[in-house]
Amino acid sequence: MTDLTFLKNFQKELEKAGIDAEASSEPPRYWFNTGNFVLNRIISGSFLKGIPQGRITNFSGPSGSGKSFICCNVMREAQRDDAYIIVLDSENALDNDFVSKIGVDVHNNYTYVPIDTISQLQNIASKFIKHYKDTYGKDSNAPKVLMIVDSLDMLLTETEEENFGKGVFKGDQGQRSKQLKAVLRQLVQAIKNINMSIICTSQVYKNQDMTNGEGVWIINDAIKFSLSQIIMLTKLKLRDDVSREVQGLRMKCEGYKTRFTKPFQTVTIEVPYDSGMDPYNGLLEVAVELKVIEKRGPRYALAGDTESWFSRDFNQRAADVLAKCEAKRETFLEGFVNDDELDISSGSSARQKRIEKVQQTSDTE
Repeated sequence: MTDLTFLKNFQKELEKAGIDAEASSEPPRYWFNTGNFVLNRIISGSFLKGIPQGRITNFSGPSGSGKSFICCNVMREAQRDDAYIIVLDSENALDNDFVSKIGVDVHNNYTYVPIDTISQLQNIASKFIKHYKDTYGKDSNAPKVLMIVDSLDMLLTETEEENFGKGVFKGDQGQRSKQLKAVLRQLVQAIKNINMSIICTSQVYKNQDMTNGEGVWIINDAIKFSLSQIIMLTKLKLRDDVSREVQGLRMKCEGYKTRFTKPFQTVTIEVPYDSGMDPYNGLLEVAVELKVIEKRGPRYALAGDTESWFSRDFNQRAADVLAKCEAKRETFLEGFVNDDELDISSGSSARQKRIEKVQQTSDTE
């Protein structure tokens, strides 16, 4: 046996420094539902979980892909779970009328704070977290909190703000990335042991390198570095089957980076303008992919069942199908989407390479 007698003294030194050498990484104490079961699945690995406590989750995507809309759905679900909501808005996008229409209560357990700079984000978030810790410490029964930061990309550095005030057209890109990375790292450490979750949104940009996936969406390295979960949202058009008029959004959601399930799983959610997001939307297609449901021409049936039905009757069976799908939670979701349906470049070939890498890793486990 290896002689490591110095360990006793080492552990005592750690204890004096206030470090618990016997502690292990704590799994999330709870999860906030996203408002859609299949979106939950690619984030957490379970249809019944969603946004984890003690972590920062990011929704990335181009303009109009549904990032703020998803945030509002999570806020509504978190309030139903008795959570307090604090919104830090740099885009002036989450006004009371907009979030109220999605079901968020802006009069109770809700605080809205407009912000302009990265330093304001750091200052406000750190003060809130400090007051929370001073009041509750690491108490597992403390009130739940969900903080929304929408969005990281609109935040200015102090230098950019000063230059604008002087009428000087000059960016501060080098410092901006460093400051964002620093703030996000600090927030990761600050919330990991308290009853708090953070969701932030960010834009993506297209790779301009013709030799290395031109047109593929790229996520800022400062964001990729720190965050536990990154969900890529891509906008598709939702058209009426008869008139072919656009009647809403179809969001292709990919688990770009995940902590609790395999990355690069994909689902597609329809969001009609007139009715909003259905929690079961996308589940029918996922159930077919998981072989829980069989497609028989224009009709569907539970695997091995003789009774078939049309897709419009799915909601009558949705709860039972959800339970059967949850039993197959380890199955990888590739989420088939035709490239010609995409409203913008999808980077589908690059995504296929990522999927193949995940599958090769699974085969060797």
